[in-house]
Amino acid sequence: MQFYVVYFSPAGTTGHAARIIREELALLGAQFSLVNLNDAANSFAGGSLPGALQDSCLFIGSPVYAGHAVPAVMDFIAGLPKGIHCCSVPFVTWGAVTSGVALYEMARALEEKGYPVRAAIKIVAEHSLLWQSENPLGKGRPAAADDDKVRTLVKHVVGALAAGQSACLSVSALNYQSEALQKIFAGLSINAARKVLPQLTVQPELCTRCGVCVAACPVGAVELADKPVFNERCIACYNCLRACPEQALQADFSRMQAGLEQRQKDFGEICETAVYLP
Repeated sequence: MQFYVVYFSPAGTTGHAARIIREELALLGAQFSLVNLNDAANSFAGGSLPGALQDSCLFIGSPVYAGHAVPAVMDFIAGLPKGIHCCSVPFVTWGAVTSGVALYEMARALEEKGYPVRAAIKIVAEHSLLWQSENPLGKGRPAAADDDKVRTLVKHVVGALAAGQSACLSVSALNYQSEALQKIFAGLSINAARKVLPQLTVQPELCTRCGVCVAACPVGAVELADKPVFNERCIACYNCLRACPEQALQADFSRMQAGLEQRQKDFGEICETAVYLP
């Protein structure tokens, strides 16, 4: 059986999880392909992967943004063909505030497409918006113990498929948020979050129009006119700001940590990596 590991990872932690999956698949002697949805030049990401999924297993990973999987991942799932023999394993990384409903939404979408869910995992990661902090939420995560849980997941899935076991995970097992929180997440989106997150400003006197910000954007949301312009595809990952060699892109993160720490308390989710098996 062929395994595909598809992921989107602006901050790198979902990519880290994907590479751990790849390493474990290699150790188990499985055939696999690693597909980065950030890479627009990747032919699989561009549309040829769906046709290759017959009789295979799809690991698909997303970071959690505003309580949800990112649009690139949900759009990829929406584009999958129906009626082929392929199972799925969704995985998410979350920045120690909340994993939201991302796993549930991904699993539900995969089930609706006919990709039964064999297992799933939510992985604690350092919060991507706290890269300037000395003590970010989720500091040092994923750590070795988190990686071990990912490896356990992979071993279970590969072993179960090799043994011809048909047990699948009930999607309802991933619907673990309370009804009250589900209502909150229903009102959240990346577009809504972008309006309240630190606003990007361009310092024209510093900008050299080098194009580094354009190349750094994983969703093609930055365009160069007389200065960088951000379109509606922006997911507020701030990769452009972090990559700018002239510090021409700026945003005020001074209140970010306090706000996220309060939201962590409000959501009350146990800050642990969790594996979901049938």
